[in-house]
Amino acid sequence: MKNSTDPSAHRACERRFIEHVERLLKDERLRIDTTRGRRPVTAFTGAPSRADRSVELKRMMTDMRVPDREVEAQMPTGESLELELKQAKMLVFTETVAKLRAMCLSPTKTLLKNETPEPMTKGELERQLGALPPTQGVPTTIVVLSTSGFTLEAHELAERRAERTLIMVEPNEAGGFSVFGPVETKALSDLFDPEAEDEKRRRVRDVIDASQGDLTGSGIATDRVMARTKLPLSLVEAELKEYAKQNRGLVAKRLDGRIVLFREGSVPITASTAPGGSTMPMIDRIKTLFARKGETEKKISFLSERRAALGQQRDRAYEEIAALEQKDSALVRQFKESNADVAKRRVTSQLVQLRKEMERRHQLLSVFNQQINVVSTHLHNLELVHQGKKAALPDSEEMASDAAKAEEMLASLQANTELAESVGTSLQGGLSAEEQALYAELSGTSSIPGATTGRTPSPPRAVDASDASDVEPSESVSSRSASRRADPEAG
Repeated sequence: MKNSTDPSAHRACERRFIEHVERLLKDERLRIDTTRGRRPVTAFTGAPSRADRSVELKRMMTDMRVPDREVEAQMPTGESLELELKQAKMLVFTETVAKLRAMCLSPTKTLLKNETPEPMTKGELERQLGALPPTQGVPTTIVVLSTSGFTLEAHELAERRAERTLIMVEPNEAGGFSVFGPVETKALSDLFDPEAEDEKRRRVRDVIDASQGDLTGSGIATDRVMARTKLPLSLVEAELKEYAKQNRGLVAKRLDGRIVLFREGSVPITASTAPGGSTMPMIDRIKTLFARKGETEKKISFLSERRAALGQQRDRAYEEIAALEQKDSALVRQFKESNADVAKRRVTSQLVQLRKEMERRHQLLSVFNQQINVVSTHLHNLELVHQGKKAALPDSEEMASDAAKAEEMLASLQANTELAESVGTSLQGGLSAEEQALYAELSGTSSIPGATTGRTPSPPRAVDASDASDVEPSESVSSRSASRRADPEAG
């Protein structure tokens, strides 16, 4: 963030710092040097006053011919806060016993030019401190925030004197803040960190979540988390242990002097489930010991820890090899740039010894890889065995018996289904004769299309030639009766 060319980021950093200092003025833990010794600021009276350099910013923008209101609204204004702590004297008068000043410094010109800001040097900081009003014999605590950071030489100014205590705050690459102050007032310096405790723990958890793939291997060590978060060791260790408590299957143990968070295996050992645990009754503990139950779980736990320890050693070997490779490249470059034969011989001798050391490191790395492979394979086999026992799958006879019962159930269900369909079809009858007559009367027709008398009409049967003799008499009778109806009556 401190190398950002976005002026709004620097302005947000200033506001966050000043607002944090305002809240801190109500905290009893804030104890500063006074004429009465180190006392909390809440024990005295005084109202803080805020100021900024917005007028100087506007003048600077005019001189640089950048009269842009939108840019001005995003630029840092160099906010500051000053507090004079006073104590009653002789019931009428007041006496100033201490001063507290918090000030923000930003690379305004560099941001207006849209260039990458550089850290504040020791000389620039001394000029800013020299422009402050004199202390007048009153102990003054000065807290300086540089939104672009400080150089290493500037950190030397963070010291405690009789008349002044200087504390320096800067943003870091991890998204937090770094505070530099006198060693004897470390507790006071830590209070001026604008990042809250919950935000720090959230950043640790973000690093853990981003490194989930390392949990099943070498694990996540505290030194790597510290390098990425720029947080103190105590906070990182506490958060790793808390994360292990909240997530089943993870454990945080001290391996080779460092707390390492790793996955213990598919079945972590706990006090309540471990064979012979403290919460287990004595008789059950004796039975468990004689039955030798839980041996697989113990082996899984031990091998998981062993794999994490070997993984940490392998990671350190990789880091050492990387450092040796960089040194090798530097020696090769030195050999090419050197013109003296004596220097080239010296560099050659160094390269020979260095590459022998690199070869030995590679051999050690090969041993680590083989050991991790053996441990991982054994651990995998034990997890498969435990999972097979835990599943308690049925045998072949039980499966065959259940399959036969299932087939009988399906056959019975099919028979019941067919019976239900036949009963439903038989119940679907047509209208009765009385219902047909009423339907015809209401609809004004003599017959109901498609009406049935309760029987489904069969399709017409094809007439065969052999049945023609049977059909002819009926047809002749019908024709004669029709002719008689057509003739007029006699007489």
